[in-house]
Amino acid sequence: MKRPLLLAHRGFSGNYPENSPLAFRMAVEKTAADGFESDVHITKDGKLVIFHDASVERTSNGTGFIKNMTYDELLSLDIGAWKSPEFAGQHIWTFGQLLDFCKETKMLLNMELKNYEVFYENLEQRVIDEICKRQMQEQVFVSSFNHISMQHFKELCPDIETGLLYDKPYLDMEHYVQRSNADNMHPRYMLLQYQPELMELFHGRGMKVNTWTVNDEENMKDMIARGVDCIISNHPDVLCRVADDVCD
Repeated sequence: MKRPLLLAHRGFSGNYPENSPLAFRMAVEKTAADGFESDVHITKDGKLVIFHDASVERTSNGTGFIKNMTYDELLSLDIGAWKSPEFAGQHIWTFGQLLDFCKETKMLLNMELKNYEVFYENLEQRVIDEICKRQMQEQVFVSSFNHISMQHFKELCPDIETGLLYDKPYLDMEHYVQRSNADNMHPRYMLLQYQPELMELFHGRGMKVNTWTVNDEENMKDMIARGVDCIISNHPDVLCRVADDVCD
């Protein structure tokens, strides 16, 4: 069986605070992952920052929406202690810092544009500018649950691959994807088990199938057997071991 790309979800988030510098570093140091999946928002003062939720309560010692906070306010938050006291002192990275880390370590990056709970003006162009000024168009691909955003992104920059995230079954997917200019599909893994014919549909259109968030060995093996192109996991150490065991 072919070996798919193996990505660490929000860094090595199974063992370390998600989207923290430590989680990204540990994915490099402790696993053989090919890259990361992460998330980007825009602060009140226009900075692109790495964070999953639209608000900061779940994974920091602060409160409020990112859109209403300045970068300095976000930088003052601890994003590690919520996971464990041993991780206290972790602080948010900008999108640029993560890109620079990926360039330094030669890691791929799947960047999710988080513009569906909050609609960030010009997020697509801002992300494109950061990627292109580093000439990382071949090292980064983007995705979003906002498929209108992905359509616009691809129109703005044909050189960067786009993907459509989705987590519920769609009616008449064949006609849906015909209307899209996306390069890839990013279904939640159980949707491929529910509708196994999707693999042939997507691959038949030349689209990669990048699936998430696969955290147990049985489903990792199943996704590899189905021929997905990329697996995203909170446990990249386990994912890499499984891939080593079952792939050619």
